[in-house]
Amino acid sequence: MTVENEGGLLEAIRDRYLEKLSPEIFRSRLFWKTVEGLARSPLNRPQWKADRVSLTHFIRVTRDAYLGKAPVVWCNLLVPSELIHGLGCLPFYPEMAAAVTASAGLAPRFIDRAVEEGFSNDACSYHRCLLGCAVEGFLPKPDLLLSVNYPCDSAVLSFAFLSELYGVPHLEVDVPLPGREEQLPLLAGQLEEAASLMAGISGRRREGMMQGLAEAIELSNRALEYLHRVEEMRKREDCILDGRDAMGNLSVLAGCMGSEAGVEFYRLLAEELEERGCRGPQSLRLMWMHLKPWYAQSIFHILEKYGARLVCEEYTHATWEPMDPGDPFASLALKLESHFLVGPAERRAAHLARLAEEYRVDGAIHFNHWGCRQSCGGAPLVKKALQEKGVPVLIIDGDCVDQREYQEGQISTRLEAFLESLG
Repeated sequence: MTVENEGGLLEAIRDRYLEKLSPEIFRSRLFWKTVEGLARSPLNRPQWKADRVSLTHFIRVTRDAYLGKAPVVWCNLLVPSELIHGLGCLPFYPEMAAAVTASAGLAPRFIDRAVEEGFSNDACSYHRCLLGCAVEGFLPKPDLLLSVNYPCDSAVLSFAFLSELYGVPHLEVDVPLPGREEQLPLLAGQLEEAASLMAGISGRRREGMMQGLAEAIELSNRALEYLHRVEEMRKREDCILDGRDAMGNLSVLAGCMGSEAGVEFYRLLAEELEERGCRGPQSLRLMWMHLKPWYAQSIFHILEKYGARLVCEEYTHATWEPMDPGDPFASLALKLESHFLVGPAERRAAHLARLAEEYRVDGAIHFNHWGCRQSCGGAPLVKKALQEKGVPVLIIDGDCVDQREYQEGQISTRLEAFLESLG
């Protein structure tokens, strides 16, 4: 499921099923029939037409994963979803499941369960949450675990444990440092190995595998065209798509590329942005870096109070060029290597500095998610790169998943002072 603009739906599901919450519920056809009915209800009115497309897609994929309708491949953030869709498998992103769990207010239960199992309190709460969910049997059983060694080690280490828990193989894709083109064929070979594993579990021969990947890449290229249109429109003065809503589109960028839903989502979003137009230059333009807390909090109400808008977020932009359907593994290798989270922290800092210039931001907010080593560790470099461009930066410490680690009063005071300093 998407994790943005669906608060009412999550509340309805939670209120109906919380008292009898159990792993068996998620493997019940009646449960998913109820969820689909609530999603179609007139009471569930998404902010954007495209949101209904993504909601329908993720409900269907998640339902099918729990009901075992196709092979399930667990992935972390940078695994190209074209690879999964093209092989007839269902991509499942447990880090996104942790965000949905946090949105429903259930994360503390599973985080504490992971700690009881011996996982450190210092570990990323996304992974403590998903590990707790897995240990209690609340996640769909994977047929394969596929991780990329960026942006952090958490997924690789978590997936290694989960491989033993579920008794399924875990394949780690090792992405070379950027600028080492001679190693890209090795990366392409790793992706081909992963594809062959998935073809084996989905029953596809070589010809069917290559055809499926070509079709997925063609769909991805079509979605990319619409995404570029969205990005250009968001650079206009006070585009009405605010980052508070757009941040949830990370789930689409990570999990829908290579599917019809990805094309339809970005097509509808681009068309609706064109129809609605812009409100004119009247707001402070801000950039949000890293992720946000997925549970209820007042950050965005404070931004509204001060007339500030998030015109740009770190993780919702395309970082790759159109791919060649006839050469899928080399194309997907280039897509992976092009991501700004691959390589040293300076690469991320330079990328964010470019975004700040392109979107003409007045200031930037970096949310330091507790336990996220690469993000928190890179924050000083990011701040320095932006300040050199004349962009003031506020660094907020908190937790995206565990609401108990969120200091409401302290954060609100610092945020208000920062916004006042921007005028």
